[in-house]
Amino acid sequence: MLRSGLGTAKLKGLAYLMVLILCLVSGCAKTTEKPDFERPEELNDAKYTVAAKVGTASEPYVAKVFPNAVEKQFSETNNMVIALEGGQVDAIVYTRAQLERILDEKPGTFRILDDPIGETDIHMVISANTAVPNLEHDVNAFLKARQADGTLKKMHQYWIVEHNMKLPELPEPQNVTKKLVVGTLGTTIPLSFYADNELTGFDIELMKRFSSEYGYALEYRVENMVSLLADAEFGKIDLISGSVMYTKERAERVIFPETPLYSLPVSIMVRNEQRTATGFLATLEESFEKTLIREDRYKMILGGLKVTLILAVGSLICGTMLGFFFCLLKRSKNRLISKLMNAFIALMAGLPIVLTLMICFYIIFSGTGLNEIIVAIIAFSVDFGCYTAITLNSGIESVPHGEIEAAEALGLSKLQIYRRIILPQAIQKVFGVYNRQVVSLIKSTSIVGYIAVQDLTKVSDIIRARTYEAFFSLIFTAAIYFLIARLCIYLLHSVEHAFNRRKSKQITL
Repeated sequence: MLRSGLGTAKLKGLAYLMVLILCLVSGCAKTTEKPDFERPEELNDAKYTVAAKVGTASEPYVAKVFPNAVEKQFSETNNMVIALEGGQVDAIVYTRAQLERILDEKPGTFRILDDPIGETDIHMVISANTAVPNLEHDVNAFLKARQADGTLKKMHQYWIVEHNMKLPELPEPQNVTKKLVVGTLGTTIPLSFYADNELTGFDIELMKRFSSEYGYALEYRVENMVSLLADAEFGKIDLISGSVMYTKERAERVIFPETPLYSLPVSIMVRNEQRTATGFLATLEESFEKTLIREDRYKMILGGLKVTLILAVGSLICGTMLGFFFCLLKRSKNRLISKLMNAFIALMAGLPIVLTLMICFYIIFSGTGLNEIIVAIIAFSVDFGCYTAITLNSGIESVPHGEIEAAEALGLSKLQIYRRIILPQAIQKVFGVYNRQVVSLIKSTSIVGYIAVQDLTKVSDIIRARTYEAFFSLIFTAAIYFLIARLCIYLLHSVEHAFNRRKSKQITL
């Protein structure tokens, strides 16, 4: 009985400890207060966290209006909204038009405070390094004319005031003679977003009108604001479709047209603490429908999966071939070649793969016109090839030197020794390490959104930007990556077993 009582006490103690840990993780140990804010100045306190999106018109207002609050910055709108709903932040500062669209997607979850905290002009941006002739003149003339005839005002009414979601009927461009690479956010309702798997919004209508009038063929690059501004500075895109706030620092690097597109009030959104709780199963069902079924968004996921597979397979094949080549250079008897290869491998090993990707895209292949997917495959292949070379070299070094001497005594050539003795043993020894490197390569491909490639992860971000639902988009993305990795491991194990069986038969004979 005593032992039973002690066991029960231990179980109770363990339960209390688990509850305490859960409370600490979930944040309930931090505060149980649920303030119902009514005025902006109530948030100006060190115990509250105010969020804004990086590079947007709302960002400067956080430090200006809430100097005592904790500031938190997000690169994507959907992550900021999810953080507000989950209680990681207490309020977000954004333009009112975007906040109203968030309320449309999440009715009853949030509130917008009545008092705006400012107003800002929104612009297009022209690259100072564009190769398109007369682009600045054309954009300025177009915007002045559309402001004079009331088109910009009508578009503002259609998208921002009336909350429409579909592009109106627009004339197609005639006598297309020039191509225009346009950067756009693709995640900001009602300015630039996806509906029915197509880009739409105020910015997209504006670009279609411009291309129709001046005979431009449009190519869109979907990125966050930081990447868009970098692309405009480097000349990777010709202009940004809209959604850009003017600052002196930006004006030193890119060109702002003379006519702003519109002005937007900047407001604050907080949680609606009076909202009615929804059942867990009902919430999951709604999230599933919004993430996959509505507007056939599963097709976007399939498209992203296709790109991810192309990146993974292409990088795996090219990287493995490069690994063998790099290993030969590393083991070269020419000291200069060997030292240069070792230095290159050391350099690649010390660089995060995201930096390698961006250096390849923005610097090495900047003026070549190579497709982003090709550039990504090159970057991943070189990185993977360096690690494969190190792994293969360690396997070669582990082959007993006596076997090599015996083969030389039998009169085998160096090529025959490598093919029959060294490589089979080296490959067998390093197969396990190689498998893990393949899995790391597959996971690394998820960063290609930095150069506007719409892979599986980027598509997941775009869907979350529309739905503001994290659960299914993240879970499905994680599950797909897991299945791809497991399939690759299974195939590699099959190859390894076949290789070992073949080697066993050779030894038996």
